[in-house]
Amino acid sequence: MVVELDPKEVELCEYIGELRSSIARQNNVRDAKIGDHDGVSADIQGFKAEYAFAKQNNLFPDFGLSPRSGSADGVTKNGSRYDIKSTSHRYGNLLSTLKANQDIDIYVLAYVDKNKIEFIGWATKEELINKKNIKNLGHGSGYFLSRYNLHKF
Repeated sequence: MVVELDPKEVELCEYIGELRSSIARQNNVRDAKIGDHDGVSADIQGFKAEYAFAKQNNLFPDFGLSPRSGSADGVTKNGSRYDIKSTSHRYGNLLSTLKANQDIDIYVLAYVDKNKIEFIGWATKEELINKKNIKNLGHGSGYFLSRYNLHKF
C-alpha cells in the first residue's frame, strides 16, 4: 500500500515534525530513534508516515505538539492503538527500542521516500516485543522483526 503526499501535505508534515522535535528536546524527552540519523529528520520522517497512514485509513492524524514519550500514534477504526515505525531504508525491517509501551496494540512499518510512503506490514505487540527478537544492529539492542514476517495490508 503506497500513499503519495502532495506538496502542501509534505510541507505540513515537515512543519509538524520540526515542531515536535523542538518541543521534545526543550522538554528533555529522550530521543528514542534507532540509528545514526539526526532527530529532526527522524521526527519529520515519522510524522510523514503517521499522516500518510491516517490519510490512507480515513483516520484523523494526531497533530498534537505537547511533549510526549511512548504514546500511541493513533487508533484504528476497530480500536487498535498503533505505533508507526518509519525507515528510509528500502528494505528496512520493523525495529523498536527495548522500552515496553503499554499504550500500543500493533506496530506498523512504513518506508518513507520523500513524498511517497509505502506501508510494508504490521505486527502485534506480542509478535514484536519478544525476547527472541532482541538484536543489536550497531546502535544498541532493540526489538527486530523481519519485514518478511509482517502481516500484509
